[in-house]
Amino acid sequence: MPAKKEEAVQSPQEAFRLIGEKLSAGAKRPNAYGYKPHEKQLKFHTSDSKRRLYIGGNRSGKTTGGIIEDIWWLTNSHPYLETPISPVRGRIVSVDFTNGIEKIIKPELARWLPPSQLKGGSWFTAYSNQLRTLTLENGSFVEFMSYDQDLDKFAGTSRHFVHFDEEPPEVIYTENVARLIDTGGSLWITMTPVEGMTWIYDTIYEPGIRGENGITVITVDMTDNPHLGEGEVQEFLQSLSSDEREARVHGKFVQLGGLIYKMFDPSPGGQHVVKTFVPPTDWPWVASLDAGFNNPTAWLWHAISPDGSLLTFKEHYVSGQTVEYHARRVHEINKELGRAPDYYVGDPSIRNTDHITGTSIQQEYIKYGIPITLGNNDVAAGIDRVAGYMSPRRDGRANWHITANCVNTIKELTRYRWKTYANKKSQGQNNPYEQPHKKDDHAADSLRYFVMSRPDLRGEYAFKRVETNAATNPLGAPVVYPVGHDRDWELQEARDGINTDSTTWEFDEQMGGEW
Repeated sequence: MPAKKEEAVQSPQEAFRLIGEKLSAGAKRPNAYGYKPHEKQLKFHTSDSKRRLYIGGNRSGKTTGGIIEDIWWLTNSHPYLETPISPVRGRIVSVDFTNGIEKIIKPELARWLPPSQLKGGSWFTAYSNQLRTLTLENGSFVEFMSYDQDLDKFAGTSRHFVHFDEEPPEVIYTENVARLIDTGGSLWITMTPVEGMTWIYDTIYEPGIRGENGITVITVDMTDNPHLGEGEVQEFLQSLSSDEREARVHGKFVQLGGLIYKMFDPSPGGQHVVKTFVPPTDWPWVASLDAGFNNPTAWLWHAISPDGSLLTFKEHYVSGQTVEYHARRVHEINKELGRAPDYYVGDPSIRNTDHITGTSIQQEYIKYGIPITLGNNDVAAGIDRVAGYMSPRRDGRANWHITANCVNTIKELTRYRWKTYANKKSQGQNNPYEQPHKKDDHAADSLRYFVMSRPDLRGEYAFKRVETNAATNPLGAPVVYPVGHDRDWELQEARDGINTDSTTWEFDEQMGGEW
């Protein structure tokens, strides 16, 4: 035993050597004292918003920025903001423990957090494997959690801050927000939007971009990181698809699987969205339906202009209501607009009879004076035709427009995407799906039923520009008529055989009325 004690005694030379090695390692290893934020990181650190979304491409410095923010709060050393006095209670939540916490968060904290700030001067004395908690010398602590834990694990005591590294599930986000109420705490999310336009886009990103709800959004590009070499960036770019490049390099939200209507321009005054107006009552009008209860019922009103182009100009988009409610609103909207549509068309599934009530949605609407033609539900053909109407024709204008008041339809069309596989492995081993993702597609389906309810005559047009009074076509261009056809042919075609007096309609299984 005495011999072992003697072996443990260090000579002065050995002690100085070890001190020198630690000083050398500390000088070479960066830490929070030597951190120099780039422009976007500085914008993130100086924001005093309670909620911050720091969204960026891979290797853009977003995780580093988030970890430094954690350290400044825990050590009460923030150079830009007033933070709670120590001890601070923090929480970092990542995708999982193996790949998120162990491989990214903990190494990044060890890299930037000076050992002198740790309880006992080292991770060995400061970190509890059982509690997954790191404690500092000043009494502050940060706990590590992951998105694959049960929701009840996130309940409990309050926290001063929560840092989400990568996008959290909405229920976990909400539960963690509740942990900040007592302290008036803050949260920040550092993420690359690889999951597409999820709840984060609607709830945090868009309100933050508009300056609402006290949310700050900082978008950082991979190229904003001055520490990356140009060759490294270019090599990474070559391995990505166009959609992946937008998300992983530029930090932009994209729809996974790809947008279906990539040609759709949602900007006001752009190729498709026009100012709100009611079209002339002598144009043919059509209303289309995609029915739902838990999901929204989407009624759309459309008109056919004299030049053959289509206009969607009104929507009714409501969930959780009965057919009686929707039928009443359709009649009210018709009265507000000044006339009823020439015909109604809807999802063919509305004819299905409920085995309990013995009736169908179609029959219920008939009862309330709204006869509905059963639409064509060939999804592939319908998408192709809608895309054709959105595409520019030979005179440079699109064949379909929508008024700015149809906000839900516009929102859906900007996110209407192809279905994707459940995991990356399956996605890489199979051809892309040729069918839409069945979510938030109600107005898109309603539009498709309308477009497929009439012949596609775009290919027969030999366009000839004729000068007309501007009031003749509120879409903002001289009317273009097909050469060799009577200018009123579409109006006449739409009226032939159609009785617009709703009191004379009788039920027909296929057409929804007597034609």
